[in-house]
Amino acid sequence: MPPEKEAIATVLNYYLSLTTIIVGIIAVVWMGVLIYKWNTKKDNAVFSFISKYALPFGFFISLGGSALTLYYSEILGLVPCGLCWIQRILLYPQIVLFGLAWLKKDISIFFYTKWLSIAGLIVAIYHNYIQLGYNPLFPCPVTAVFADCAVPPFVEFGFVTFPFMAVVLFGVLILLSLTARRGSR
Repeated sequence: MPPEKEAIATVLNYYLSLTTIIVGIIAVVWMGVLIYKWNTKKDNAVFSFISKYALPFGFFISLGGSALTLYYSEILGLVPCGLCWIQRILLYPQIVLFGLAWLKKDISIFFYTKWLSIAGLIVAIYHNYIQLGYNPLFPCPVTAVFADCAVPPFVEFGFVTFPFMAVVLFGVLILLSLTARRGSR
């Protein structure tokens, strides 16, 4: 990678990692509150707000995640691994699904996006597992075209990698679908 692109990647990695940690903490608190409040009849103002704007939130979250993956691979020239491609396959259609659902105001789309996100979360957790140095349970599809799944291109703050970012992204999309479901009750 040329030095100017490497400098951009270094800065981007730092700020994306910091954002991922902050969003991850918010997601853990969000999940705790969601579990605590799930069966209460009392409406929570934050959940009502999230439920009301769940479709645009889902659209922009999936669009942002997809745009960043494309920026890293197409502009910065970072070759994605096989597991990264599987995660992309599970993320990219969600832009279209959320976009169309937002236009039609169809909240039922969360049923489908939730399952895409659950599959993406499973792949991202496994990918993070092998990048942390554990033995792979299944072989990574390494070819001349893909990078090695077990070798992280960067590690920020000692634990944030691309798969960790994907875990947070898919986790937030799942929480969004659960919150929208609760808000529609």
